[in-house]
Amino acid sequence: MSSHTTAPILDHIVILVSHKTLLGISEYTNGQFTLAQGGTHADGLTTNKLILFPDGVYLELIAFFDDIDPEKRHQHRWGNEKEGTIIDWAFTLPSESDFSTIQDRVQDAAAGVSYTNPISGGRTKPDGTVLKWAIGAPVDDQGNLVDPGLLPFWCLDRTPRADRVPYETEAHLTRHPNGVRGVSSVLIQAPEDADMKLEEAYDAIFGGVWKYEVPSGSTFGRNVVSLSRDNVGIQVVFHGSKSGYVELLPGLVFDIAESAK
Repeated sequence: MSSHTTAPILDHIVILVSHKTLLGISEYTNGQFTLAQGGTHADGLTTNKLILFPDGVYLELIAFFDDIDPEKRHQHRWGNEKEGTIIDWAFTLPSESDFSTIQDRVQDAAAGVSYTNPISGGRTKPDGTVLKWAIGAPVDDQGNLVDPGLLPFWCLDRTPRADRVPYETEAHLTRHPNGVRGVSSVLIQAPEDADMKLEEAYDAIFGGVWKYEVPSGSTFGRNVVSLSRDNVGIQVVFHGSKSGYVELLPGLVFDIAESAK
C-alpha cells in the first residue's frame, strides 16, 4: 500500500475537565462555541461533550465520574493528567485495515516506540446510538504506554464515523459565534530527555512532510504538526473567519488564525 493512502487524518483533540466543569460547560462556551452532546464511554469511567468543527475535527471535553474507584482512575491512560488542559490528540484513517501500514512504518523506524494492535472501545450517545471504535496507542520498547500527547493515538471507527462526529448531518452544531472553523496546527512540546526518537517516529507516521488531512478535505488551515523541546504540553491553533484568540476554560487559550481564502 502506498504511503499516500495512509495520510494521517486529524480526528480530535482531548481536553480533560472535572465532572463538575463538564456539567456546567455551557457557562464557559456560551457565546463562543456551540456544544454537541457526547455520552458515556463503554468502561463507565468517563463521559464527554463535543465541539464540532466544519472541517470534521472536534474537541472532546472529557471527565471522569466523581464516584468511580480511585484506583481505576489511576490506572486509566488519562487518569493522572491535569484537568483544564489539552491532554491528548488522535488521528484516524479511512479504514482500520490501513493501520497496519502505519504500525509497520513506525516499527521499522526503530525510534523506540511502536503502536499497539487496535483495542476495542466505544460509547453510547444520549439517543441510544451505540458507537464502536478501536484505539491504537503508542508504547515504548518495554510495552509501556507513552505519556499521553507526545505522540498521537489512533481512533479507528467500527461504526460509521458520521454517527460519532455528525459534522455534516448536523451542520448547525459546527457554527460557532467566534467564527472558528477548524484546527490549523498542532504543536507538541516534549521534554528534552524523552527516551524515544520522536522526530523519527513522526517522520514514519507521516511518511514525509508533517502535514495531516482533515475529514472534510478542507485546506483552509495550515494542517501542520510541529515538535518543540523547550516545554511540555500540546498547543493547538484554530483557524476561523478572523484572527484573534479564544479562552475556552480559565487559562486554556487558543490562538485563531484567519482561514485561507
